[in-house]
Amino acid sequence: MTDRPRAKKALITRTHEGNLELAGKLRAIGLEPISVDVLALAPPEDWSQVDERLREIDGYDWLLFTSAAGARFFAERARTLAIASRDGQTKIAAVGAKTASALAEAGWKVDFTPGRFTTRALAEELPGGGKVLLLRTEIADRTLGEVMRRRGFEVDEVAIYRTLILDLEAIEPVSEADMVIFGSPSAVEGICSQLPESVMSGLVEKEAACLGPVTAEAARAHGFTRIIQCVDENTFDSLLREIMAVNHLA
Repeated sequence: MTDRPRAKKALITRTHEGNLELAGKLRAIGLEPISVDVLALAPPEDWSQVDERLREIDGYDWLLFTSAAGARFFAERARTLAIASRDGQTKIAAVGAKTASALAEAGWKVDFTPGRFTTRALAEELPGGGKVLLLRTEIADRTLGEVMRRRGFEVDEVAIYRTLILDLEAIEPVSEADMVIFGSPSAVEGICSQLPESVMSGLVEKEAACLGPVTAEAARAHGFTRIIQCVDENTFDSLLREIMAVNHLA
């Protein structure tokens, strides 16, 4: 009787909650997750700018959300301010299905999602024009706002939450990984900025599965070359399908 081959170990680099969710999906496709909590999400230190914009919500033609986390922080703050979803001229756009679902669960109707679940597609495909309120993390890429301004939109941007990089508790688990999964550029930075060169030199030789082109670009900038990306939509389920195809997993 032959021994079963060892399951590949996949390093996952999200928040604690995000890692728990993804770990179950990895086990389901035959991968062994190594969870390293790299990020934490926190509310703004000062809500005043957010509150000012939210109290003027009817003055915007669009509210734009680029993550489920942003949608949840918005919904919670809206409840605190007693701002309820209601019919009006302000429409809501979400970058993808998960973000739209987070808004819908909180009672906010989503009017638009792009054909591809990327911020670039959201910026290029949002219909109409007018005044836009972009609610996202404070370290988000600024390309979305720049593209929309070139299209003629008036864009206000405000940080609805903060993305914090956590100190790595241990280096050894990183060295054990056969591949690494990055869900954001901040996850790439969170890992790569803290690893010694001796560990990074080995890690960059391994597969890096990246959620979205901006994340893949960040990984390449740190020396990763064996990049796996989504081909249809930028979701973790889509990324896992690509990992399965590349690694011939049933």
